[in-house]
Amino acid sequence: MNKMRVGFYVRNSFQVNHFRSLFGKTPNAVWVVKSKSKAQALGILDGEPVAASRFFLRRLMEKRFDVIVSQATPPGRKLFKSTKFVMLQYGYAKESYNFGEWRKQSDLILAYGNYAKERFSKMAPSVAIGNPRWDDWQNREFQRDSKSRLDAILNPDLKTIVYAPTWGDLSSTRDWIDYVIALGRNYNVIVKAHHNSVRDGEINPTTFPKNVHYLPNEDLFAVMTVADLVISDVSGAIFDAVLCNIPVALISPNNLDQSFGKKVDARSIEIKKRAEFGVIIDSPTDLDLKISEILDGKIIDTSQWRTRLFETSVTVAENFRNAIGVFDTQK
Repeated sequence: MNKMRVGFYVRNSFQVNHFRSLFGKTPNAVWVVKSKSKAQALGILDGEPVAASRFFLRRLMEKRFDVIVSQATPPGRKLFKSTKFVMLQYGYAKESYNFGEWRKQSDLILAYGNYAKERFSKMAPSVAIGNPRWDDWQNREFQRDSKSRLDAILNPDLKTIVYAPTWGDLSSTRDWIDYVIALGRNYNVIVKAHHNSVRDGEINPTTFPKNVHYLPNEDLFAVMTVADLVISDVSGAIFDAVLCNIPVALISPNNLDQSFGKKVDARSIEIKKRAEFGVIIDSPTDLDLKISEILDGKIIDTSQWRTRLFETSVTVAENFRNAIGVFDTQK
C-alpha cells in the first residue's frame, strides 16, 4: 500500500475534519480539491500535499490516483475506468438519502458499523470500519487540547450543554433557539451550528447572552469533550453523541412530519427509533425540567445501539488501510 496513490476528495471543512485521522495514517495521501487557493479555508494545513483542478477534476483523479476517497459522488456522477472510487459514510441521520441509490456510484462503501453495512451492501460492496472521528476521540492529546481551549471560555461552576441542530427545513433552530439560549441562566451553552447553517446565515450570533457561546467553526467532537449533554433534532450529532457516550435530549421543529421527503421519512432511525436514542422533549415549556432531570441521571441507555451502529474494536485507520488495500496492485 506504500506505493498506492490515495486522494481524499473534500469540498468543505467538515469533510477535512472527518478524513483527517485517516489522511494522517495513509502513506502518500493527497487532498483533492477544486481550488488550491481555498485549501486553507477548508482546514488543510500548510505543507500538506494538495491536488486541484477547477474544470478538469475528474481527469486529474483518473490520471494521478489509484483510489479516491470521498463523502460525495464522483465528478461526472459515474464510475472511473481504472481509479477506484471509495465512499465513506458521513453520518446516520436522514436514512432515505444516506442509503439512497446514489451510493451505487462507488466501488466500495466504508460504513461506521454493521447497521450501515447491511444497507450500503445493497448498493455496492461495503465494509464496516468505524467512524474516523473515533480515533480522534480516543486520542489523549486531542482530548486534552480540546478541553483546555474550550474550558478557557466556560464557567467552571456550570455544567455544559451543546446544541447541535441540523440545517434547513429540518432544523429546530427557528422554533427552539430562544429557549435553548435561555438555558444560559443555569448552564454553559455551546451552539454548534451545522456547517451549512453557517453558510446560509440561519443563526444570528449577535443575540447570544452571557454563558452562551456561538462556535460555528469549532469541531463537534472537540466541543463534545466538554459536554455534559447534547441537544439535537434530526442531526447526525445524535449518533456522534451516542458513540461518545454523551446523553442526548431530542427536540423537533414544529410539524416535522410535514418536512418528510427525500432526506427524512418515518423509516429513518432518528424518527422510527427516536425514543431509544435520547430523552424526547416535546414542548419548549418542558425544556428546563427535562434538561435538569437528564443531568441528574435520567438518561436513555444506548449501549446496544452503539454496538450495532459503530465498529470500535480497533483503530479506524487500521480498518481503513485494510479495506482499501484490496485495490493495491503493488502487492
